[in-house]
Amino acid sequence: MKYKKPRTFNWVSFLMLLGLGLIAYLLVYLWPVYRASSRVKGILWDHIPALYKANLRPDNVSRAMIEDIKTGISAQMHKAGINDKAAKILIYRSPKEIGLEVQFTAKADFPVPERTFEFHLSPKVVSDATRIDW
Repeated sequence: MKYKKPRTFNWVSFLMLLGLGLIAYLLVYLWPVYRASSRVKGILWDHIPALYKANLRPDNVSRAMIEDIKTGISAQMHKAGINDKAAKILIYRSPKEIGLEVQFTAKADFPVPERTFEFHLSPKVVSDATRIDW
């Protein structure tokens, strides 16, 4: 029995190309949302050492340091191009663990369906807060 050799361009290859094109389209237009979340997470990691120091200090000193941390985070977010005025900076403190979180929205504009999708992002960074005795 002899089988026919399939054509170079058939329905399977057409669907595969269509799928790859759709994935590339989504990646191109969702990349700014991912980049914004990644940038904010990097900014939070930069402020973890200051929060660790503030967590070890008395309350009156730590409050001032925490306000400086919040101001620094919002300034760096603005410099990075994230201008969400409703962004919330949350700080978690306990004797065992510290954490920083920013809740903000990022938008992805898709030109073909002419729609804008809004994503609510909340990158969070957590670190150990126990005192290290050498």
